Amino acid sequence: MNEAALEKAKAQVEALGKFLPEHGRVFLIPHDYPDPDAFASAAALHLLLQKRFHLQGQIVFTGMVSRAENREMMKHCHYRWHLLHQLRAPSHKVPALFVDTHPSAGNVTVPTFAKPVAVIDHHPATRKAPGDVGLFSDIRRGAGATATILYEYLTASEIPVPPWLAAIMVYAIATETLDLSRNCTQEDLDAYAALLVRANMKTIGLIRHAALPRSYYVQLQDGLKNAFVYGRVAWAHLSDVVQTEIVPEVADLLCRMERVTWSFCTGYREGSLLISLRSSQKGARCGALLKHVLRSVGGTGGGHDWMAAGVVSAEKLVPERREELRETVVKALVSRIEKREVQRESLEAAAKLL
Repeated sequence: MNEAALEKAKAQVEALGKFLPEHGRVFLIPHDYPDPDAFASAAALHLLLQKRFHLQGQIVFTGMVSRAENREMMKHCHYRWHLLHQLRAPSHKVPALFVDTHPSAGNVTVPTFAKPVAVIDHHPATRKAPGDVGLFSDIRRGAGATATILYEYLTASEIPVPPWLAAIMVYAIATETLDLSRNCTQEDLDAYAALLVRANMKTIGLIRHAALPRSYYVQLQDGLKNAFVYGRVAWAHLSDVVQTEIVPEVADLLCRMERVTWSFCTGYREGSLLISLRSSQKGARCGALLKHVLRSVGGTGGGHDWMAAGVVSAEKLVPERREELRETVVKALVSRIEKREVQRESLEAAAKLL
């Protein structure tokens, strides 16, 4: 970190401290289905609270973690984590820090007994709810990973990062930036390089090559068998989602197909239609596109320029209506992507004439 960045990080840590209690417990809340960046950032924040502010952090989330690599990563975390339904509701509001998400993002369950006090994130904040006012907020839309922000906080606080934490933070930055090839800033590169020399390399290897359950291959086969390609768009539907993370995995895989620049995957799980959208196009604004499409069918979504996720409740729908809902979402996505591609090609053609 250069001197200017270090001073800025110190100021941010000082500002965060003003929103924290003097003692007691603090919830650390990632989004409902935490990915490596969310969980590694929560663990780093746990260390910061412990060493800098002498507070007891408690990682809490709703949902599940089913992707093999993510489950392996959580095995190497030295801090306990809790599912929301496992907690006894306290008699008073507990301060809560939201990491890699924010209370009004639509992808996080805010406990009724939590008092939001801070947000640390790198996703664009698309809207503000009344509860967002008065929070400490460090939302860096340009950052490749939230873990990079937490690395700066730890460095500014002169807190050494233990090898196990360095390993999962390295893995988080790599996965969030597609191995430093996508939306990777100089700050991400600096954080990755500094953490890599401290990381337990065996831990990284175990995470990257975690054993995969048989159900993974069954669902992968299902996704590839049901894949479609239209122009530069590829998509697939999973008939029955067992592991939530298989939806984005299939979307990622389809986006690597030759001459495909957009991909998405849908799948039903427990009465909800899950959608993951990907693009390799610069300025694709996947988050805004998916949010617009899902808003029309009562769903929520969001994300980055190059990747996004969303969900639509279909719990009360009969099978026929569920299929109609899926077809509506698919047609709307393909239509809006096609319009984006036409606009992009027109702009490129115009630029060549200048």
